[in-house]
Amino acid sequence: MIRILICKAAKGKMRRKSGCLSSLLFILSSSISCCLAVENNTKCGLRCSQGLQCKSKNLTFSEQHSSCRQPPLSLPSKVLEDLKILTVLKCIKEQQCSIHLKAKGTLILDEHIRGVEICSISMKTLQYQCAVVKFNKHGYKKFTGHPVQIEYDCFTAEVSEYVYVTLKTIPYYCDVFIKREHRVGDCNEKDIGKSVSTCIAGKLDYIIDKKQKTLSVQVSNFVEDHAYHVRLCHKWFTCEDLGIGALIKVQDSKEVTLPYSRILPCLCIEGWSALPDARRAQLCPFKNYTSELWNGIMYDHVSQELAWELACPVEVSVNLCWMTESSDHCIDLQNSFHKVQHKVRYSRVDPHPRLCVKFTTNEGVWVRCPFAFGYLPVWIMSTDEQFGKLKFTFKTLDKAEFKLALCNRTAPHECDRLKELQVTANTMGVYSQVFNLSQEDCERDVCIQGWRTDIEYSVRIQFCDIVCIAELRATSTSSQNIQPITVSVILVILLTVILVAGYIFCRDFHHPYRKVFVHSNQSSKRTSVDIQGAFSL
Repeated sequence: MIRILICKAAKGKMRRKSGCLSSLLFILSSSISCCLAVENNTKCGLRCSQGLQCKSKNLTFSEQHSSCRQPPLSLPSKVLEDLKILTVLKCIKEQQCSIHLKAKGTLILDEHIRGVEICSISMKTLQYQCAVVKFNKHGYKKFTGHPVQIEYDCFTAEVSEYVYVTLKTIPYYCDVFIKREHRVGDCNEKDIGKSVSTCIAGKLDYIIDKKQKTLSVQVSNFVEDHAYHVRLCHKWFTCEDLGIGALIKVQDSKEVTLPYSRILPCLCIEGWSALPDARRAQLCPFKNYTSELWNGIMYDHVSQELAWELACPVEVSVNLCWMTESSDHCIDLQNSFHKVQHKVRYSRVDPHPRLCVKFTTNEGVWVRCPFAFGYLPVWIMSTDEQFGKLKFTFKTLDKAEFKLALCNRTAPHECDRLKELQVTANTMGVYSQVFNLSQEDCERDVCIQGWRTDIEYSVRIQFCDIVCIAELRATSTSSQNIQPITVSVILVILLTVILVAGYIFCRDFHHPYRKVFVHSNQSSKRTSVDIQGAFSL
């Protein structure tokens, strides 16, 4: 029974219609066999044209490495006509087949030819497999001058292997040979994939128990009568063994439980039959857990070294940054960028709660702040006003050096350096320093940054809205100068209002005496005196 595999037919562009059929036939009989046939044979052997008796002898190398002979003049110009190579499956039972190559040669039999030699040469191992085919002299003459066929199918081969097959005459005449290149099909081809035991990887299923940190693996559809390996590995270019695995024997249950220590996108389950060069099945249960890669940042307090190791094959850039007070943005630290191949180290790092590590890939950006929890800041910086000037105070547990810089805020998270402010070095405990900003500085949207200079990587503590503080101070001073004048004016106005109100009240109160002075002539003088006396009082 012959089963035809799907393959790519050789294609050529024909610009002319004439000769199309002959060109197509030439392509089909070209040096590389295009469409491969996979046969299922129970045994291999030699077959020659009906009536032609022949026998073969197997060799592991070619007998014709010696120099060739010049062909006799009577030898036809084309003795060897064709050589075809096919893939053959030799099966003991289902799923237990081996791969062989079938060579089918055609030659014009001549009295100067006693036989042929067919050799297969592996491009992987450079191993020779040769068969010497001798023709029986009995009945030989009736085939002279006629094409005969020789078929030999006992060359062993491997999956996806490239081989060269040669056909030569015996004796070997110079330039009288045919050479063909052949590629054995791979496990993706239906007939080979389901028949060759090394191609049958098995089917894996799993159940995750995150609480117990275990993976329960079930195996099915693997090669019968063979044990099966299951293990956990980290998938890089190959799957690196973690030392966690199990061997499922033929009589055992087809389920095993494997523990894991850390969830990673490249943590995979791998399974294969206990056969040499067996194909392997892989499943990666946590392949979408990319964010888990950015954990595992280590810090050494003695050497002040921060390190992170890449656990899975990912193209990633790493840099340090400092988190803003609002915790909505992490500003990059200069000279801290690395394209990580395996591990990155930063020396002399400030273990401040705002110091973070930024990971950048094609899929996004992740920020991890290893000192955000459980760490007390080694130093802090605060600001205050003192007599109309800015006062900056550093508090540090260790001996440290600091620097202050004035910068112009051009964007919410961008501040262009303007100038540096002098700070006394070798500070320990509490240290304060007062600065007087110029009018030019106050007219800008300025901020002041402070950081440590005795280490390589330090966070920036930033104070902004400095202009507002200076203006409020100036406004407060002006208000204090204006206040006495304002109070005096208010008092004068209030006194004036009281006098006017008193005058009106008194006038209305003495109105009856004025009426006596008008209507009584006799007592006019006395009344007049009384009124004057009242006013004099």
